[in-house]
Amino acid sequence: MATHKIDPDEVLLGVALKVYRARVLSEGLTEEIDRVLSSPTAARPEANADGSFSSIYEPTAEPHPAMSLMLGEFAHNARSALDNLVTALVVRNGGTPKSHHKFPLSTHLNEWTASVADLWPADGPLAGVTREALDLIEDVQPFHADDPTHHPLALVGRVNNADKHQMLHAAISYTAPDADQEVLSVLPATTQVQIIWTPARSALLAHGDEATRFRFVGPAPDEFLVKLNWPLTVVFRDHKGRDLNFTELGRMYEAVALAVRPWIDPEYQA
Repeated sequence: MATHKIDPDEVLLGVALKVYRARVLSEGLTEEIDRVLSSPTAARPEANADGSFSSIYEPTAEPHPAMSLMLGEFAHNARSALDNLVTALVVRNGGTPKSHHKFPLSTHLNEWTASVADLWPADGPLAGVTREALDLIEDVQPFHADDPTHHPLALVGRVNNADKHQMLHAAISYTAPDADQEVLSVLPATTQVQIIWTPARSALLAHGDEATRFRFVGPAPDEFLVKLNWPLTVVFRDHKGRDLNFTELGRMYEAVALAVRPWIDPEYQA
């Protein structure tokens, strides 16, 4: 039986397609999250005994399981692009890809040294790649970062493994970690409103929770309309309780695109 021959150029085309697919999924997921986060609440303010009013979190749109599916598909395509790259590099250098070949994501220098560098070129996940390829892959490893476990490539690996081997991430609404509520407008325009309480930053918001407490400066009008901004975010929680803020998606995509760029970008190669 003839042995099937792998064309490294075809593999690299697949890498580029997977990276592009990851981008499409990342952008689509971000757009859907933005739509949900910009949806208004359906609840009317509730009057309190002390004269203040409470706004209740009853959103007209909430995070849903399809978001978690998109996250898993994004991470799978991103991680697969990295591993497929190693296949192309091995074949291009005259080798045969084996089951142990993969794109390492090392969060510690000693891990990289012991499981990758010291075993190369005869063994390990990068066995058979060129020295140049080894060095380029080392340059993008998470262990170079101040917080390696939160390096975007480490996050790609973490999310992919949790989604593939354990379960879908839970999509959850949280108050934003970096912004506070503000009064946007008040009707009648002659009245003023003060926000006197908000949930803490990065706090879980469940349907029916109090999201804001405010009061009027002076007597409260019989009828009024108060518009507030509610800075929210969506986090994805895995089976170990580890959270991923959706704002990390762009960084994760960019890290993968930069990691494979030396081999799929003609301008870089030139």
